[in-house]
Amino acid sequence: MSEGITVYAVSDMTGTTVGRIVRAASAQFPAGHVSIKVLSHATSAEQIVDFIRRQGDDLGACAVFHTILAKRTREDLRNALQTLRIPSVDLLGSTAHVMAGLLDEEPHETPGLTIDDGAELVFFDLGAEVRS
Repeated sequence: MSEGITVYAVSDMTGTTVGRIVRAASAQFPAGHVSIKVLSHATSAEQIVDFIRRQGDDLGACAVFHTILAKRTREDLRNALQTLRIPSVDLLGSTAHVMAGLLDEEPHETPGLTIDDGAELVFFDLGAEVRS
């Protein structure tokens, strides 16, 4: 059995999106193995790293998952966390980067935009396939 880890769910807005994703992933492990700390309204890499250091978790097993939109802040955060050897995952920026390449246009990088933008979702339920 592992000792458990601390996961930082970091957002430049409320933290709802990143918190949901991290909670969904943590549900795959036994209760108590993952401690989640949500840091909302983050504005700089320095602010995020300072917060982690104040928690004392940078000395133990921890990771940062974030939905930071500002490209410069994401880059600064990635560099700072690499220096500290803290693994991190850019959940929103990397997704927007792929879409930007396909669309050949830059994302807005505006925190707080809602997902109710008129994008069409088409669901397919492979579990409901008819089998002979």
